[in-house]
Amino acid sequence: MKNLTILIISLTATFSSAQLFDDLDNVLAASTKDANILFEAYTAPLGESFTYALNSGWASSAKTHKKLGIDLTIGLASPSVSDAAKSFSINALNLEQLTSTASSANTVFGAKGSTTFTYTLPGTSTSQSVNIPGGLEDKLVMNSLPVPYLQAGVGLFFNTDVIVRYLPKFESQGAQVDVFGVGLKHNLMQYFGLFDKLPLNVSLLGSYTSLNVKYGLSNAYPNQQISAEVNTYMIQALGSLDFPVISIVGGFGYGKGDAAFDMLGDYTISLADGTSKTRSNPLSSDKAYTGTHAMIGARANLLFLKIFANYTLQEFNTLNVGVSVSFR
Repeated sequence: MKNLTILIISLTATFSSAQLFDDLDNVLAASTKDANILFEAYTAPLGESFTYALNSGWASSAKTHKKLGIDLTIGLASPSVSDAAKSFSINALNLEQLTSTASSANTVFGAKGSTTFTYTLPGTSTSQSVNIPGGLEDKLVMNSLPVPYLQAGVGLFFNTDVIVRYLPKFESQGAQVDVFGVGLKHNLMQYFGLFDKLPLNVSLLGSYTSLNVKYGLSNAYPNQQISAEVNTYMIQALGSLDFPVISIVGGFGYGKGDAAFDMLGDYTISLADGTSKTRSNPLSSDKAYTGTHAMIGARANLLFLKIFANYTLQEFNTLNVGVSVSFR
């Protein structure tokens, strides 16, 4: 449990030390449409990163357990943020009112610097400034926001494992995270007669995962927060060579993720003409991410102890590392 706590802190500490989303409420000075457009452009890569992390690392071998065999795994998924995900083109947004002298702005994974937009308040000649904050690029761990997890697998009938992935709700300095997922892995070698005596294993794996994040924007106003919910789905064909001391695994599959971000709470925004406006639960974004992936990895088999690493090629290439205790 101590090792799991260290992994959890590695994620939440990144959120808190980087002051993720702080000052994002400044976009509320824009029209509702423009504020939502900027909110979606700023947060979209975070949902994408979570999607790739949650859909990776489900198996370190295509081999399944014997009946009632079990494994317990502590792992860490680390998706590498692409350069394209660190900024967005302002001209491509088709903003309703806002203009900027800059051609691009930083996303949540971009550099620190904020970007200023302006527009003229309706019915006045007063210019209103709108700032979107910079990102946490210099706080990323090896260019990644890692997602830790605890996973358990149990062998059932017909060479099938049920896998449960879990991260208990954990709170650190304003960030609250929890993960739950379930998967099924079915070994196909049982259908190939004498070939099932070889060290070769081929299986199909499917999974579903849900991640929830809440991040407080203000200590003075606890209801002001960013809420994120990411639901992912994945199917994968796996093949592995499983020898007594080492396993080599590869796979190819398809994944999907639905990421919803909401800015919750009540906000009063002061405008440049001396007036103000109040908005409740003002911003929301809902995006889907899909794509194929290929994976390769290796696992050291030290009696009951398994130490593994695999690498998944996808939009955000993802490294998974972990340790398992496995029986049967």
